[in-house]
Amino acid sequence: MGSVLCFDLGASSGRAVVARYKQNNLELLEVHRFLTTTLKEDQKIYWDFNHIMNEIKEGIKKAFEMDGNIESIGIDTWGCDYGWINKNGELLRNPRSYRTEIPEEIIQEVHQKISSKEHYEICGNAYFNFNTIYQLYYDINYEKVLLKGAKEFLFIPNLIYYNLTGKKIWEYTIASTSGLLDAKKKEWSETIFDKLNFPHGIKGRITHPGYVSFPLKDEIINEIKIGKKINVSLVAGHDSACAVIGAPLEKNSAYLINGTWSLLGIENDIAITDVIGREKGIVNEGSLDKKIRFMSMIIGTWILQKLKLEWNELSEDIDFKDFEKFADQSGLQGDIEISEDFLTTNSMESLIKDRYFEKYNITIKEKKDILKVAYNSLGNKYKESLELIKELSKKKIENIVLLGGGNQDKFLIKTIKKYLDLSIELGPVEASVTGNAIVQLIDLKRLKNIDEARKIIKSK
Repeated sequence: MGSVLCFDLGASSGRAVVARYKQNNLELLEVHRFLTTTLKEDQKIYWDFNHIMNEIKEGIKKAFEMDGNIESIGIDTWGCDYGWINKNGELLRNPRSYRTEIPEEIIQEVHQKISSKEHYEICGNAYFNFNTIYQLYYDINYEKVLLKGAKEFLFIPNLIYYNLTGKKIWEYTIASTSGLLDAKKKEWSETIFDKLNFPHGIKGRITHPGYVSFPLKDEIINEIKIGKKINVSLVAGHDSACAVIGAPLEKNSAYLINGTWSLLGIENDIAITDVIGREKGIVNEGSLDKKIRFMSMIIGTWILQKLKLEWNELSEDIDFKDFEKFADQSGLQGDIEISEDFLTTNSMESLIKDRYFEKYNITIKEKKDILKVAYNSLGNKYKESLELIKELSKKKIENIVLLGGGNQDKFLIKTIKKYLDLSIELGPVEASVTGNAIVQLIDLKRLKNIDEARKIIKSK
């Protein structure tokens, strides 16, 4: 039996999960859950990194109290954010959160130096104002961090890795979210760094996940009293990369991670940076074995989450299980276009009602009809994204693997089946943790490679 410890950190909470691999079965046991808390200063939001590290150490301690046979540790987190390290190897300040909005004029200034078209052709990342490229430009040119002692930047999972092991690493999958890589070369883009006048010394060489591990610091081992040497394995640092690694994909499979954001795509050998991809929000991000996740980023179950929040605030006791039941009772047809204002609307219910009336000249009032429109609109958006991915990749897609918490929503699955007209396979709900564990088990030689791991997942 092999046990590994997986830290899976999201932008709201983090978890420590022990994964036990025995007789071709992966058992997941959550041992610690914590908030990834933020601090506010000068109207900017920062991650409380000291709190995060304390919770990581607490998770390691609890995990070893439960299972003394743990053989390694792996960390994955959300993308884009980073911290600055000074010449003494210390964190300059708490890492700023992507929730701090970078001013639009900063983004425009970046694209005066490198056009958005040229930028996408190099890095294959869609436009999001929280991307690392804009945050770095702001830090260097407006906050003058280099003059304040900043020497190097490390992405959040790599910053945690550095604090655990003392090793600075710039891991491929997390770096691929930054807008700073050459997606085809799978290395930093010299062009982007030169055009924005970013010093090349602020980063190190790209390291790919798997087969890389370093020992946990002795001082941490002594502090939390685990009484055992253990390595920290370099897993895919980006949580959605871990999720795809944890999916039972085959040659002609697509995947759909159903979460607040829905990620629909394929695993590909090469990046595809056609300009239409930029216009439609298609991204190229990294995966294990130098693969590319060619995928569409879609506003996903946030629509349902916001409706639940609004109705609960009106003291209506309604849960997601009720959503499935209500939507199934509606005979309403049709869908609406999901656009960026679905992220920021004060009233999701009103927005759905208004958009449906604008399109069909029909007024809807009942919850069951509002929900049916929401589900149908998600289904239609998935269909449009899949067709574009098939067109750009020239890849035949025969089935789609569903991942994440959305797999617990029966009506959502029913809607996906109706709109995508593909064979549907349910992958792990805990896909990110599964992928995190798989890379560690490959590193430990408990599993031969990702193909073997996916066959095992598929058989369960």
